[in-house]
Order: sequence, then C-alpha cells, then structure tokens
Amino acid sequence: MKLTQSIKFRMVASLWLLFATIASISIFGLGRLERVNHEWSDIRDRWLKSTRYIGDLDNFTSDFRAAEGAFLIAARDVDAIAIEREMESLDETISKAQRGYESILHDEIELADYRLFEKNWKLYHGEAKHTLEVMTKGDKAAAGYLFMSASRDAFASTSEALGRISDRTNTQARLASERSDHAIREARALIIAAAFLGASMALGIMLYVTRQITDPLLELAASMRRLSRNETDIQIRSTERPDELGEMARSVVVFRDNAIELQVNQQALATEASMLEEKLEHERRLSENQRNFISMVSHEFRTPMTIIDGHAQRLLNARPAPRDEVVIERANKIRAAVRRMSVMIEGLLQTSRVIESPSLYFHPTDLDMSAVLKEVCDLHREISSTVSVLEKYSAEKLPFYGDRNLICQVFSNLIGNAIKYSSPGGTVRVEVRGRRTALQVFVTDSGIGIPRRDVDSIFSRYYRASNVSSITGTGVGLYLAKIVVELHGGVIKVRSREGRGSIFFVSLPLEATGRAR
Repeated sequence: MKLTQSIKFRMVASLWLLFATIASISIFGLGRLERVNHEWSDIRDRWLKSTRYIGDLDNFTSDFRAAEGAFLIAARDVDAIAIEREMESLDETISKAQRGYESILHDEIELADYRLFEKNWKLYHGEAKHTLEVMTKGDKAAAGYLFMSASRDAFASTSEALGRISDRTNTQARLASERSDHAIREARALIIAAAFLGASMALGIMLYVTRQITDPLLELAASMRRLSRNETDIQIRSTERPDELGEMARSVVVFRDNAIELQVNQQALATEASMLEEKLEHERRLSENQRNFISMVSHEFRTPMTIIDGHAQRLLNARPAPRDEVVIERANKIRAAVRRMSVMIEGLLQTSRVIESPSLYFHPTDLDMSAVLKEVCDLHREISSTVSVLEKYSAEKLPFYGDRNLICQVFSNLIGNAIKYSSPGGTVRVEVRGRRTALQVFVTDSGIGIPRRDVDSIFSRYYRASNVSSITGTGVGLYLAKIVVELHGGVIKVRSREGRGSIFFVSLPLEATGRAR
C-alpha cells in the first residue's frame, strides 16, 4: 500500500489544509483590521484633536476680543483690573491650545494656514495691547477708535485664518471618516468572503471524511455487531479499497467465514447440549417433585395419623370397656381424620393431573353450584371444628355447566386455605351471587392476610406468601384454582390486607359460555 493511499496520510493532509486555511484567514483578517485601526487612529489622534484645539482657539480668541471691548467700557478701575487679569488668563489658555495644535502632525497646507493665523493673531494681540495702553492713559476716544479700526481688522484677519483652518480640518476629518467607513465595509466583505471560503473547505473536508472514512467504518462496525449476534448472512463492502479500510473489510470477511463455520459447529453442539439439558432437567424435576411430595406428605399426614393412632390406643387401653357413646365419638374422630387424609390424597392426585394436562381431565356437565358448595363446606366442617364456616346463597338452586370434580377442588382449596390461615374461633364466609351472565363466589376470612408485596404472585406455581413459612403447604393450591377457573372461562382475584384477612373472588360464566368451551 502506497503512502498516499493510506487514510493516515489523507487525514493529516486534510487537517493541515484546514489549519493552513484557518491561519490564512486569520492573518488576512488581522491585516484588514490593522488598516481599519490605522484609519481610526488617524481620526482619533489627528483630526479629533485638531478639531478640539481649533474650537478652543476660536472660543478663546473670541473671548479675548470680548474682554478687550469690556475693558474699554469698564466704569471702575477695579473692573478694569479684573478684565485685564481675565485677558492674561485667556492669553495663556490660547498659548496652551496653540502648543497642543502644534504637537499634532500636519501637512504643508495646514501648516501654512496655521502660520497665517499665528501671524494675524500676533498682529491683533499687539493692536489689542496698544488699545489697552491708550485706554489706560485716559484717552478713551482714541482707544475706542483703535478698537473699531486697526484692532477689529486684525481680529477679522485672525478669525478668517482660523476659519480656513477649521474648514480644512473638518473636510479632512470627514474624508478620513469616509475612508474608515470604506475600509470597514471592505474588510467586512473580504473577511466574510474568506470565512465562506474557509467554511466551504471545512465542509468539503467533513464530507470527504464522512463519506470516505466515517461511513465505511460505521458500516464495518455494524457488520461486526451483526456477526456478534450470529447474523452471518451479510455483505461486506469496501474489500476492494487499497487503504486501511480495505484491510479491515477483508479481515471482517475472514471473520465472517470463521463465524459461519463456528456457527455450524455450535449448532451441532447445541443440539447435543439441549438433549442432555432436557434429560438433566427432567431428572431434576423428578427429584425435586419427589422431595417436595415426601416433605408435604410427611407434614400433612402427620396430624391425622396422630389423631387416628391416639384414639385407637385409647379404645384398646380403656378399662373398663368404654360406653357406646364414647366409642361412637372416638370412631367419628377417627373417621374425620381418615376423611381428611382421603381429601388430601385426592387433592394431590387431582392437582397433579390437572396441572400436567388440564384439558384432558376437563369433563363439564350440568350441576347445581349451591349443592357443590354445600358439600365442600360440610366436608371442611367435619375436618376442622375450630373455625366456623358460614354460607349464603342468592338462590336455592344455582344451575351451572362445569366439571364437578374440578369445581369442588377449587373451592376446597380456597375454603381450606381460609380455615388453615385463620385463628381458632375465627369465621370463614362463603357467599354466592347469581348474576345474569355469571356466578360470583366470595370466600372471606379474618386470618393473617397476604402481604402487599406477595399479592401479585400468589397465584404462581409453588409460590407461598412470606408470612406463612411456619404453616405447612405445597404452594400449588391457588395455582390449580387459577387453572381450573380459567378452564371454565372465568377469573379469580384476591383482595387482602396483612393481619386483617383476605377475600377471594371467583367469577364463572353461566351455561352458554361453559358449553361453548
């Protein structure tokens, strides 16, 4: 690759060109500004000062002439002395203004006019001094004649010479101001043109860098990102370029080919890994389910087994033989414990079947919802006598089309949970409301409630609220209830406050919806 073909060379050359352009524009602009500054300095240091000094000479010489006239008409010697002192002060001020004007650089014409003024001023100054001397000797008439003749003519010549200087100075100042304005306009126009040229060059360099360098780099970067996402069906451009970008593009092509080969190998490995992972996951689930089942069964069955064993031993060891009513009472307790175990076993089997294949075990028929709920409530009254179960139905018969066993399982789970998480002596209320299009069932308890952070996840599989760790349970009852309710086209919701109890709401569509499903 030649040096002139490299991106580095072209970038450095472009930057140097841009730098040279900016430097040239800066130097050019400084030159134009220097010219403008020179014009303004000429106005400030020459014409403005000249105008000021000429104005002072015009004012002070006029005041001197007025003081001369006032001296002639002064009524008292005191006034004459004061006027004479004023004239001396004006004479000194005029001399100072003359020195200031002389300190400024002037051309020959200006100097000739000034010399004429200076000559006439000296002539007038002498005439004015002679007039004052005549007036001081007491010859007022002669002094007045001199004032109106020789002194006036000399002052007129002085004013005329000063007027010519003033007119020429004003003219030159105006011309200088015009030159300055022209220089400013010219400098502005040239600087704008130079700036436009520099901006055009900068824009050209930017466009060159964008199209020839930045865009190809971004395209290569996008190709690399797509390759990183395993998108190998891409076209790599710029491979024909002789510079560094061409080298990069050709390297990306090699990388793409390697990625395609690697992808093929990865797919084969992924297939084998997926099969192995499925087997491992299956084994893990079997192991976990086995542990969970054993743990749950050991906890759930311990209480009814203890009850059965205790009453059986009391019957065997009773001396003398117990009365018939005692035997009947203890037999009923044994029967309730066995019934409880039967319910738990049936619930476990039903839960496992429905979770694995919901539609396979869904067999809807016509049924009476009030009878189903009464049966469930009676069952839980037999199992648990520490919590009251109250029922309220909107009608004696509530026809419904659904799977009796699954519906029993749903409300058995809800009522069983309400009893399990309520304190002894508590009350569980079951209310059924028949609506035109749906049956609504409310299961209300005053138990420990559900923490707010757990409400949204309470229907998830294996999820249990954070405040029930000391109470046995599997975490699948509410998950099963949600599956069954949705299988019937209904919804299940909960409203709960921790420490205040919970309300579970089930809405099931009536016959038309159920049959349609």
